[in-house]
Amino acid sequence: MSDGLIPPLAEDEAGLPGPSIGESIPHEPLIGRERRRPFRAFNNHEFRLLFAAYAIGDIGFWISHISLQSEMSRITHTSSLWLGILFFTTFIPMLLFAPIAGVIADRVDRKKMLITTRGAVGLIATALGLVVFANLESPEVLVIFGFLMGTMFAFMAPAQQAATANSVPTSDLTSAISIQSAGNNLARIGGPGLAVPILVLWGPGWAFIIYAISNLLMLLTLLPIHLSSHLSTSETGSTWHRWKQGLIYARSRPPAVAALVLMGIFSIFGAAHVALLPVFSTDVLGHSRDDFTILVIASGVGAVVGALATGFRRTTPTLGTASRWVAGFGVTGIMFAFSTTWDLSIFLIAMMGFCYFSVTTSLNTLLQHISDDEKRGRIMGLFAVAWAGLIPFGGIWMGAVASAAGAPLALGIGAGVCLTCAGFFILRERSGVYGESVPPLTDPPR
Repeated sequence: MSDGLIPPLAEDEAGLPGPSIGESIPHEPLIGRERRRPFRAFNNHEFRLLFAAYAIGDIGFWISHISLQSEMSRITHTSSLWLGILFFTTFIPMLLFAPIAGVIADRVDRKKMLITTRGAVGLIATALGLVVFANLESPEVLVIFGFLMGTMFAFMAPAQQAATANSVPTSDLTSAISIQSAGNNLARIGGPGLAVPILVLWGPGWAFIIYAISNLLMLLTLLPIHLSSHLSTSETGSTWHRWKQGLIYARSRPPAVAALVLMGIFSIFGAAHVALLPVFSTDVLGHSRDDFTILVIASGVGAVVGALATGFRRTTPTLGTASRWVAGFGVTGIMFAFSTTWDLSIFLIAMMGFCYFSVTTSLNTLLQHISDDEKRGRIMGLFAVAWAGLIPFGGIWMGAVASAAGAPLALGIGAGVCLTCAGFFILRERSGVYGESVPPLTDPPR
């Protein structure tokens, strides 16, 4: 675009304050100390409750996730293939069900949707704990439970992302998303840190029971929350029709499609590296199987910093910003793949975590900023597919390559693809294909 103009705001379509459809407005940077405060979202009572609920659930999730990986590693003698299969079946429901869940999140009360799915996760975790107590676990059984939990996560994800936007005014949206992402990664640090003593002292069965309890506590925290959403009451048609409308809407809100494509490629070739961390811990770096939790924690530390860095931005993240972080991930990923020193590997995995969540938080923020709330669930459903739904394919190909030629080569190939992809998107941005950065939105009426 020329003349320093930017496209109309997404909220215009919801009848919110701002220029009319088709009218451009001057691009002005955010000003004022309030808009520069990265933690300003905590000024909102509903967001504080939502953050607390998510934090409780996320800590429990990481205790359960680490325990599930550790148990699969134990009974299969650290099989790269079985770890890849578990990773695949846990995340493939995102691809299968998140688009439908996005449609539902635009039609029903998002708080009720969160309560229902979290309750189901609690029941599944309880059942898995009882199976372990009865010594009935096997690779196949763990895969089945991974799939069941993944299915609930798929139905939860669009509503959870949209609920964050519904708990704050638009001026605090970037802050809310970065804080929420940072909170998720703080749990990524604390969860594995708690998982190790739980596994050592009580065993995996209790780890899953603790996860069930955390879901119950999360439900109690969600009950008093009131979300400010603008769900469609006039849109008609089948679920399939509404989903197609979501795709059409994404195409009409550039650079939404390009952002989703970048996220998808990054998920397949970059984000799936976490499935190989147990193998790197034992076969590459010569440490114990349980020491892979240290790598997870280090990655989480970097991810917290990366997520919060987005909140310090004075403007909305752009596709170019995310592409540069993908390039950073590619470089550090190649270095980590061929590192044989434990201390260096911890530093590099922390840098990978920083770049990883700089990418995901930037793209999430970008998509939320250009989405009308009546379509937000569907856009977040597409984001869930691109982020988590495509990761299983990365887990499968990385697991297969690692089994045949070693984990370093598998990660090196993936990081190389990320670096190449980032270069492509950066060049496209510089050529003006994606236009100017998306402007910050005005506050919706509360």
